Amino acid sequence: MFLTVAEYRGFRAAARHLGITPSAVSQAIRSLEERVGAPLFSRTTRSVRLTEAGERLLAHARPAVDMLSAGLDAASGLGGEITGRLRINMPRPILTLLVNRLLPDFLDAHPNVELELVGDDRPIDIVEEGFDAGIRLGNFVQIDMVAMWLTPPERFVVVGAPALFRKHGRPASPYDLQNYRCILLRQSVRALDHWQFVVDGKRITVGVAGPLVINDIDACVRSALRGVGLFQLPHSLVMSHIEHGDLQTVLEPYCEEVPGLSLYYPSRSQSLPKLRAFVDFATQRMRREFKPSDYLPNPISDRGTMGS
Repeated sequence: MFLTVAEYRGFRAAARHLGITPSAVSQAIRSLEERVGAPLFSRTTRSVRLTEAGERLLAHARPAVDMLSAGLDAASGLGGEITGRLRINMPRPILTLLVNRLLPDFLDAHPNVELELVGDDRPIDIVEEGFDAGIRLGNFVQIDMVAMWLTPPERFVVVGAPALFRKHGRPASPYDLQNYRCILLRQSVRALDHWQFVVDGKRITVGVAGPLVINDIDACVRSALRGVGLFQLPHSLVMSHIEHGDLQTVLEPYCEEVPGLSLYYPSRSQSLPKLRAFVDFATQRMRREFKPSDYLPNPISDRGTMGS
């Protein structure tokens, strides 16, 4: 209960998570404080914060409980049935990729697992929001997480419709974008109005502007297809449109290569059978080069070749 109150920063929130009453949590914390001989939390009407004594207890208690939980999970995982709900968080554009590469084969192999894939472009705390694992672009993950790469590195490209280039010409240098129509992706509270490139071996940042700001990558791509402006994104997301000539790339010599997707999860969860099964399956299916069909609504290849 102490660790839960510290994590959720409130007695009511901890009680909801534990499925008990706030008074039961409050009574347990009072008993612990009496045993310690010092207050562990500073309580106000608006917040609950750890005292110095609480911080010291947390520093020792959390690793101990994590080790105990890992031991219990490892023991129960021996011969344990792969079952239960598995919640995975990822950016919304990645959902189609996972569906095309993993489903329905993963669910056929593990019929007792309920897989919940949640698309969310916000950077979140997967533990606080109740997820078993997360998938994000690059190597940035939260502290105390186990991370492994899923997909190869790829380039961030700038794309536009042929009609746009016929009307406005093609930028020859990243700096030309300062006077070009661009589509901006909004993430959280700000629009991504600076694009990165590599010029003469050095990374540069160019400010961009345009007539449209959208908080959804798929809508940004559709707008680029309509000739609204240029858009920058990972190459894999628009491979099919480039292959069919609906979009064209520009500034390719200056495009930056970025790390691929990473799967990450709390270190204490790595012994859970359902998570181990997903990690093993995902790393087998995801670690291959991208194909134009990966992000299409309906895979071109059939199930017999989808995982090859």
